[in-house]
Order: sequence, then structure tokens, then C-alpha cells
Amino acid sequence: MASTSNNISNNIIFLKNKTVPLDKYEVESKDDKYNDVQFLPLIAHTHQPLEALQLLRDRNYLSNLQYLIVTSQRTVECLNESIIPTLSPEQKEKLLNLSVYTVGPATGNFLRRSGFRNVKGDDMGNGDKLSDYIIKDIGSDYKGEILSFVGAIRRDIIKKKLSGAGLDVKEVVTYQTSELNDNLHRFKDTLVSIADKEECDGKSCCWVVIFSPQGAKDIVSFLRNNPDIRDKLQIKVSCIGPTTNSYLVEHGIHPEVVSPNPSPSSLLNAIDGFEMKQLQQQREMTVKH
Repeated sequence: MASTSNNISNNIIFLKNKTVPLDKYEVESKDDKYNDVQFLPLIAHTHQPLEALQLLRDRNYLSNLQYLIVTSQRTVECLNESIIPTLSPEQKEKLLNLSVYTVGPATGNFLRRSGFRNVKGDDMGNGDKLSDYIIKDIGSDYKGEILSFVGAIRRDIIKKKLSGAGLDVKEVVTYQTSELNDNLHRFKDTLVSIADKEECDGKSCCWVVIFSPQGAKDIVSFLRNNPDIRDKLQIKVSCIGPTTNSYLVEHGIHPEVVSPNPSPSSLLNAIDGFEMKQLQQQREMTVKH
């Protein structure tokens, strides 16, 4: 990770649910010298384990199941809390020995901590690249079932691409998401608490990190329609992924930083690079004057 000895931002707000029991964004942000790391959930998740359990308890299906696709930390939470604890020892052993394909090191590490022994693809970066990896890894002469655990709201890039390559994928919903109704109110309260801090004077007060368009509509509208707030509090916006970046640009917000990959180190290195460039420009301006 980049050195941050000159980092002038002390506060960072992640517009996401905090992953339990460990959130790597919090750990690495604090390592990165952010002394105030806050999480602002925008959506609620409800586990839906029943269909997955029916399949995993079906002896014939489980015996043929060879591959699992898990691309969301919410699915891993559902597995940990609502699925794995209810399986028999034999069913659990079979599940944890499957080849599991995932996107992003955070989700990959979460799966490993959950007991999965054969996690693959977590360095691919996005669903499109993961699909190519799966097609190559499984091959055209594959045998056995491919099961994909998904959220009720998702893009179906992986299934479409695998199906186009002749790989039959069964999708099962493991969680439902719904937007919380007080996102903007809580966001404003968070900004007020940051603005009240004395150390914000003359500094880049706060980074706001947007992970997904879902639940962020009112916050994006507020930031777009109140540019004086961004200037007064020196708010800078970062986002995860090209889809979220496109959404923000289309709605009048141009993020200062777009993380190249969906990982804490990628995000924080990009922010550090932006901060260092800003500091260098300020020094050059000072020298010129």
C-alpha cells in the first residue's frame, strides 16, 4: 500500500453495510492513517436460504454438484449464518470442498475464513473476466452441476457468458435487498458531525466512497444540487467500479477517484495517489508565487 505520511484527509465514509466480523475496508483505512472511518448502510439485506438448502440437502443433486459461484459478501454471510450451520457434517464437508469461483479479494478471503478450501478467481476483478476464467478452468468437457448463489437484484453477465460457452448454470437467490428510507438524513447527520470537528479547518475533510447506485440516489442528488456543501466541507467522492462511475457521471457527479479494482488496497492506493498529486500541485503553486 502507498505511503500516507502526507495524507491530508482524516475522515472516510463508506456507503455500505459493514461486513462482519471483519471489514477489510475498515482495517486497511485505519492502517492508511484515517482516524475516523464510518460506514453508512444504504440497503438492508434479508437472507433467503430455503431454495439453497433444498438443493444442498438433496443427495442426488449434491453428489453431482462440482462448482459454486459466489460473487457477493452478502451471500457469504447467508452461507455462514443461515445455510452452513443447518447442514449435516457430510453435506457441509461436500460444500466446503467444492471449487468456488468469486470476484474480489475481500469476498475470496471471506470465503476462505468460512472454511471453503478451493477458492478461485478472486483476482479477476469483475464478472466478465471471472466468466472467462471459469470457462477456461472448467473446460468444455465438464461434468457435474454449476450452482451460482446470487442476490435478487443482480446483473446476469456471468450466467449469460457461461451459457454462451455451453456451461449450464443454475442460479439460486440467497438474499433480498431493499433500500433504507432515511439514507439522505443519516448522510447529512454524518457530514454535520464531521464539520463540527476542529481538525477539519483548512483540510480535505472527508472522502465519500460510493459502492453501488442502489440506495445512493438521494445522496447523489444532494451532492449534485449542493456544490457549496462539497466545497465548504471539502468533500471528495470516490467510487468502486465502472458501473457506479457511469451512474455518477450520468447524474452530474464526477468522482475524483475511481478504484481500478474492487478491493480496499486498490481504492486506498488510488486515493493516496490523488492526494499526493494535489499536495504536489499546491507546493508548485506556492513556489511560483
